[in-house]
Amino acid sequence: MSDTSPGDRPGAGDPDAAVFTPSADPAAYLRYLLPWAAMVGMLFVVVLLLASILFETLAEGTGTAAGAASGLVAAAVATVYLGRKVHRMLTGTVVTASPTGVELRDHQGFEVRMRWQDVTTVGTVLDRQGPRTVMGRPIVAGGIRVGPAVIRSHGLIGWGERVVPPSAPAALRRTLDAQPRDPATGLVPVAVSFSAAGEPDLSNPLLAWARHYRPDLFA
Repeated sequence: MSDTSPGDRPGAGDPDAAVFTPSADPAAYLRYLLPWAAMVGMLFVVVLLLASILFETLAEGTGTAAGAASGLVAAAVATVYLGRKVHRMLTGTVVTASPTGVELRDHQGFEVRMRWQDVTTVGTVLDRQGPRTVMGRPIVAGGIRVGPAVIRSHGLIGWGERVVPPSAPAALRRTLDAQPRDPATGLVPVAVSFSAAGEPDLSNPLLAWARHYRPDLFA
C-alpha cells in the first residue's frame, strides 16, 4: 500500500527527526473514556434490570440489591476493558516529525505518512474510534447494537500514504480503497492528529513543527 520507497519516507534515517507519543496522563485517559460513558451506563441499567428479575425469582426480596451489584460489576468490567484498550492505544502510538514531513504509526499497525508540502489544511480530524466488538462479538446493550465512540480533535490534513495492516477488517479495507486519490500524485487523503503527539494544546510539539515548516497554514 506504499507509493514511495522506504528511503523516501518522512523521517526515515533523518538525524533531525523527532519522535513523539500521546500524553498518557489521567486527563488523556478520561478524554478517551468519556465518550463511552453512555454505553457503560446503558450496560449497567440493562444488567440491573435482568439480574433483578432473575434474583427476585430465585429469592424474593433480593432482586434490587443483587441487580444493582450485578450492574456495578458489569460496568466495572466494561470500564477496565476499555481502559486497557486506551492504554494500548496511548502507549503504542508513535509520531515521527522531520524536515521532510510527518509519520504516524499506531498500536494496530496502521501507518500514515505525509510530506509538509502535501499538507493542505489544519482542521478537525477523527482522532480515535473505540472498539466495535468485545471478544469478537458486536457490542449490544438492551437489544441495541452500540457503535464505536468517535473522538475528534485538531490535526494536519492533506495527501499522503496509508499502510493498512493485514488484520484490518475487509469492510474497512474496502472503504479506504474507495477513497479518492490525488490525480497528480496518486496519494490518498490522510490526517495526523496533534493529540497523537502530545497534549492537545498550544504546547503540542507537532503543532510547533507544523508552524515552523508550514506557517502559511496558520496565517
